Amino acid sequence: MKIFLNEPTSDILVDYIKKNHELVTDLSICDIVISRNKTMSKLEIDSAPNLKLIAVHGTGYNMIDIEYAKKRGIVVFNTPNLNTNAVAELNLMLALMLARKYNIACKTDMLCDILAMGSELENKTIGFIGVGNIANKTAKLLEAFNVNLIGYNRSKKESVINLYPLDYVLENSDYLFITIALNKDTEEMINIKAFNKMKKCPYLINSARGGLVNNNDLYNALKDKKIKGYAADVYNPEPINKDNPILKENVIILPHIGANTKEALDKMANAVIKGIEEFINGNFIDNRLV
Repeated sequence: MKIFLNEPTSDILVDYIKKNHELVTDLSICDIVISRNKTMSKLEIDSAPNLKLIAVHGTGYNMIDIEYAKKRGIVVFNTPNLNTNAVAELNLMLALMLARKYNIACKTDMLCDILAMGSELENKTIGFIGVGNIANKTAKLLEAFNVNLIGYNRSKKESVINLYPLDYVLENSDYLFITIALNKDTEEMINIKAFNKMKKCPYLINSARGGLVNNNDLYNALKDKKIKGYAADVYNPEPINKDNPILKENVIILPHIGANTKEALDKMANAVIKGIEEFINGNFIDNRLV
């Protein structure tokens, strides 16, 4: 099989492809695409006439035109929940960076600079928009800080987080994590209406998808002090333009590295390999989407 892979991943996966298949850099000749963040729209799919399988190296698949792949008879599967711990640890890091005013502290030479005086997580109310595996893992890490955990989910779910209506979570959170999936119903759900309901002027943290947040409304919320700061591992579009005026505000924007740990990449690589082998052998594929 000719396999297209143009994104960094585990050596386990690269070695597997080189040993058992052909690693190619041309979509037009590939049989299989492995995608971490690569867009596979109708245009890309049509540029790959031999494409039979798309393996999503991760959980989110909003960058794949699922319906068109189905129309073309292309099998798609993802590898969910294997990066949960990696993203949860990143969430904790971002919260602590905001709390301890990292942006100021790393730029000052003054010992105990009063401008870099931070705050503690202890006794704060931590909110989650979306209560899935990553939210629950993050919440479990935060329990050590003796915090109050609240969250909103679109459906009832077993969770270590206490569930409330969305408005309640927006109004009562000191730190607010965006941990919901991006789809047509959630796109730009964090907008001016949501910011106006954030009564406690929280820190906002997004490790899900950039498209969940309206960029203009976010910029204005930062300027108008409706939120204290914003930390994200994602942006729309990616990568963020270095001239973007939002970078002059109290923000931390990482280059989508949440799942980028050796442990997570190795787990996802093995799941991708398993899915490819099952496909080739005509067997059932775990987490098949179409």
